[in-house]
Amino acid sequence: MANNLDDAQAELDSVEAELEMVEVQISELLEKQTKLNSRKNKLLQILEGACSSAQPSGSSKLSKPSFSKQDLQHYEESDFSWSKEVQAKLCSVFQLSKFRPLQRAAINLSMSGKDLFLVMPTGRGKSLCYQLPALCSNGFTLVIAPLVSLMEDQLMYLKSVNVPAVTLNASSTKEDSKRILAGMIDKNSPFKLLYVTPEKIAKSKLLMSKLEKAYNMGLLARIAVDEVHCCSQWGHDFRPDYKLLGILKRQLPKVPLVGLTATATSNVLKDCQKILCVQEPVTLTAPFNRPNLYYEVRFKDNEDCTDQIAQLIRERYKNQSGIVYVFSQKDAEVVATDLQKRNILAQPYHANMEPSDKSQVHQQWASKKIQVVVATVAFGMGIDKADVRFVIHHTISKSIENYYQESGRAGRDDGSADCIVFFGFGDIFRISTMVVMENTGQQKLQNMVAYCQNVDRCRRAMMAIHFDEVWNDEECNQMCDVCRHGNDYITMDITKYARDVVTIVEAASSVDEKLTPLKVCDAWLGKGPAKHRKMIKVTSLSRLEVESIIIHLLLHGYFSEDFSFTPYTTHFYLKLGRKAALLKNSNHSITMKMRRRVMSHTTVKKVSESPVEKIHKEKNQKDETQEEVETALIDVSNIAVNNKTKIHKNHQNMEKRLAQNHIESLASEATEYVKPTSVFEVDVEVNLIEEQNCESEEEKGLKNSPEQQSLSPKSKRKQPLTQNCAANANQAKADLVSAPSELSIISAAAVEELHHLRSYYSKQLRRINYISHEHLQSSQPGMLTCMREPFKSLRFPSRTTIARGARNFWTRVSMRRKLIQ
Repeated sequence: MANNLDDAQAELDSVEAELEMVEVQISELLEKQTKLNSRKNKLLQILEGACSSAQPSGSSKLSKPSFSKQDLQHYEESDFSWSKEVQAKLCSVFQLSKFRPLQRAAINLSMSGKDLFLVMPTGRGKSLCYQLPALCSNGFTLVIAPLVSLMEDQLMYLKSVNVPAVTLNASSTKEDSKRILAGMIDKNSPFKLLYVTPEKIAKSKLLMSKLEKAYNMGLLARIAVDEVHCCSQWGHDFRPDYKLLGILKRQLPKVPLVGLTATATSNVLKDCQKILCVQEPVTLTAPFNRPNLYYEVRFKDNEDCTDQIAQLIRERYKNQSGIVYVFSQKDAEVVATDLQKRNILAQPYHANMEPSDKSQVHQQWASKKIQVVVATVAFGMGIDKADVRFVIHHTISKSIENYYQESGRAGRDDGSADCIVFFGFGDIFRISTMVVMENTGQQKLQNMVAYCQNVDRCRRAMMAIHFDEVWNDEECNQMCDVCRHGNDYITMDITKYARDVVTIVEAASSVDEKLTPLKVCDAWLGKGPAKHRKMIKVTSLSRLEVESIIIHLLLHGYFSEDFSFTPYTTHFYLKLGRKAALLKNSNHSITMKMRRRVMSHTTVKKVSESPVEKIHKEKNQKDETQEEVETALIDVSNIAVNNKTKIHKNHQNMEKRLAQNHIESLASEATEYVKPTSVFEVDVEVNLIEEQNCESEEEKGLKNSPEQQSLSPKSKRKQPLTQNCAANANQAKADLVSAPSELSIISAAAVEELHHLRSYYSKQLRRINYISHEHLQSSQPGMLTCMREPFKSLRFPSRTTIARGARNFWTRVSMRRKLIQ
C-alpha cells in the first residue's frame, strides 16, 4: 500500500512538472504569435501604402476608391453656382479671409447633396463646414450635438455674428419649444440652425413629426451629426441614444448627412456608417497634427497634485485662460475650491450642476471673468474659445481619443499652448473600474497609460500610430517633452525585479488572498502587513521605479486585471497574466526604458520654466552651490586645525565612537542626501570588523612610514571602517544572524532585512570612496582639494546643510587619503 502511494505521488509530481513546462511553452508561443501578428500588420500597412497612390496626398484619406484624387481636386475649386455666396458669407459673417484645409471641399460636397464623414482635428474648423452651408441654403440645418455645453457655446458664437440659431433641450421652456416647432415649418425660416440632443430625437415624437413635415416642404436642408464617433460602441464616448439616429436617414432619405468628429479610426467610421444607415458616404480626413500644441507628461508627486497645478498657473499662465480636467464630479468641486484658496479664479463644471449654473460658469469663462474651468468630460466637446493657453489633466483620460480631443481645446487661435497631463499610479485603477463594462475600455485605457509611461518616443508619433497616420518625428519640432529633452532615459533589464514582484502576487494567490496594485507596491517596498513582508524580498528601488515596473508588467501581459464587483463599487486586483509563466524560464528576459532621473518637486518646478530660463537658472544655482560647498569645507578644515589638540587627547574615545556608530548612522544620514543613481543592483557584502582588527599589515607599514608621520594627528588617527573581504563578510553576516542577543529582540526576517539595508548603504559609500580616490591624487594639500570634485556630483535636499554633509563626507574619505599619501 505504501509503495502504491509513493508511486502515485511520484507520478503526480512528474505530471505537475510536465504541466508547468507546457504552460511555459504556451506562453512562449502566445508571445511569438503576438510579435508575428504585429509584424504582419506592419507589412500589410506598407503594401497598402504602396497601393494607395491614387488617394489624395498628405493625410487626407477617402473611404471609397471611386472618389479619386481628381474628384477631391474638383470639389476644392470655386466654380460652383454657390461659390460666390459662400465666399461672401465667409468674409462678411464669419470674418475669415480663406478656408483651412479640406473646408472648401467639405462645404461643396455638402452643398452638392453628398453624404459626408469629416474627420478633422479639434480647433480646425469642423463647425464651419455645416454653419456656412446653412446660411447659403433654403430652410434650416438640423444639428445633433451630445452636450448642452457644446450647443450653448456655438449658440453664443452664432449670436455674436448675427446668425439665427436656436436649441431644443431639457432646459427649454414650453414657450420656446412651441415657437421653435412652429418655425420648423415656416417658409420664411426664422432660424438657420436648430441644435438638438440625440435624446430629443429618440424620445420626442412631436419633433420627428415636425421634421417629416419640414422635409416634405423642402425646408430641411441637411442633418449634421456632431461627434459622430458617439454612435459606435467601439468609439470612446459611446451614447446609446446615438444608435437610434438611423431613423433619420430611413424617414428622410434624400436629406444629405454630415458626420463630424476629431477622433475616429476607420473601424469606428464603418460602424457609424451602418448605424446611421448611410449608403455611400465620402470620408475626408485632415492631418491630425496641431503644431502649435506642446505635449507633456508629468508624474504626480502624490495623489493630490493641486499644488503643482496652482504653481504652474500662477507662474507660467498668469491672466491666461485654461481648463483643468478631473476624474469625477467630486474632484471638480474639490480641485476648484483648492485653486480658489490659492488665489486663482476657478469654478467647477460637471453634469450634476443646475443648467443655469453651468451656463453661468461657461459665460464667465468665455468673458474672462474667471481664469480656469475645473471640469469633467461634460465640458469641452466643441468649446470654441480661441485663446485657451493651457489644458491640464489632473487625472489621465480614459483613452487617447479622449485626451486628444480634450487637449485640443487649447490654442485654437494657432498661438502656442500647453497640454500637460499628470500621471499617477492610483489613477489607472480608478479609471479601469469605471470603464470595465465598455467594449475595448481596458485596451483603450492601456493605450493611454502606455502614452504616459513612454519615455523614448515622440508623443505625436504615438498619437499618429493610434489614428493610423504616417508620421515623421522631425515634424514635431521639439513640441513634446520627449523630443525636447532628448535621450534622457536608460534601458534596464528588469527580469530579476519582475520575478520578485510576480512572486508576491503568486504567494498571495496561494493562500486565496487578492492584492490591489497599491498593496503589491507597498509589500515590495517593505511596507504594509508583516505577513506580506516575511515571504518576500524587499526591493531597494524607489517608489516611482516600483510603480513603473508594475505598470510595465501589466501592459505587457505578465499581470492581468481581476475585478471584484459589489453592490456599491468595483475593486481592481492584480493577478498573474498569460506571460507570467515565461519568467520560470531562466533564458527569458524583460527590458524597459525608464527616465534617467526621478523628478522631485524641485525638478518639476524647473521644468515649468522656459528652456532659456532653465539653462541660466541651473548655471547660477550650480555656481552658488559650488561656492557654498567650498565655503563650508574651508570652515570644516579650520575647525579640524583649531581643535587638533582636543582631538589628540580624545583619540581613543573617537575611534570607539566612530566604529560603534558608523553603521547605525548610515541609514539616517545616507537617506537624506545619497540617492541611488541607477536601479541596477550590485551584490556587495558588508563587513562588521572590530576596531582592533581594522588595520592590515600594509596599513601598519604605511602608518610608520615617514610620509605618514608627516600627516596631521587627525589623519593618523583615522582608520578604515570597511573592508572588501568576502570571507570576513560572510562571517560577519553569520555572526549577525546567529547572535543570541539579536534573536531575542527581533525576528530572523528583520535581521535579514537589516543586513540588506546595511549592504545597500555600503554600496553607496563605496561609490563615494571610489570618486574620492580619483581626486585624492592632487598635488595641492588640504581637505578642500580632495573633496571639491566629489561634492560636485552630490545632491542635498533642503533640510540637510552643506556643512553637515561636508563633515560626514570627510569622516569617510580621510582614511582613503591616508592610504594614498
